[in-house]
Amino acid sequence: MSVRAAQEVAPGVHVMASRRYDTTSTVITSGPDALVIDPAWDADELAGIHPLIRHLGAQCVAGLATHLHYDHVLWHHDLGDVPRWSSEWAAVQWQHSRSDLIQPLIGDIPDDLVALAGRITPVAEMSLPLGDRQITLHQHDAHARGHLALEIADAGVLLAGDMLSDVELPYPDADEPDLSLYLDGLDRLAPVIARCHVLVPGHGTPSYAPMDRLDADRRYLDAVLSGDDTDDPRLAHEGMREIHQRTVEQARVTREGGQGHRRQSVT
Repeated sequence: MSVRAAQEVAPGVHVMASRRYDTTSTVITSGPDALVIDPAWDADELAGIHPLIRHLGAQCVAGLATHLHYDHVLWHHDLGDVPRWSSEWAAVQWQHSRSDLIQPLIGDIPDDLVALAGRITPVAEMSLPLGDRQITLHQHDAHARGHLALEIADAGVLLAGDMLSDVELPYPDADEPDLSLYLDGLDRLAPVIARCHVLVPGHGTPSYAPMDRLDADRRYLDAVLSGDDTDDPRLAHEGMREIHQRTVEQARVTREGGQGHRRQSVT
């Protein structure tokens, strides 16, 4: 991951894509300070984040993981021993269940990077000061409990974590029996999406039409909740057929449980 591979999607918001699953890493800068969001994935890509920050004339002062999944809690020694935050849910899960959560990384990345993964602590406030920027955190339980999205209001940017992707279907937590938390999560994010101009997903490409991503996800979920077939183009991507089948089952449970869901209107 080189400096040339970084895309500045808005002033001071730099996005890099991994060769694996189009996983994004984001660096937000304000003056000499840099915040690193969801750094990923392979050793050389992780090592490439620090040179980018240095090229920008900044230094890493903190990191944040949008949720607890192993590909979002990675780190690199060159980024320094700085605070690394996530939601309380994610931090507690890593404290209590580290041996299980770390398993997919063992043998996949170097041992020294495995040791750094998941060293997160609960974020104390839902607003993060970064120089003269204010970053608002929005928490919901779609995709994973304690999932965070970051709104950079001065730039009109939403970092959505594993939501609103152009390469991944809506991806409800496998541990949830139905779709209620996922639908509620989209409703929580909808007004934020509506006021942002740029959306950065955890996997895929940034969008300058964020509402289009929300509309695509809602069309897909409406179809599976109605028991209808869908020709969503994201089904062609690796692993999405399996995710779809699981979501279809969660939609069936939602219907049979009689759990109504009313969307919040966005004005």
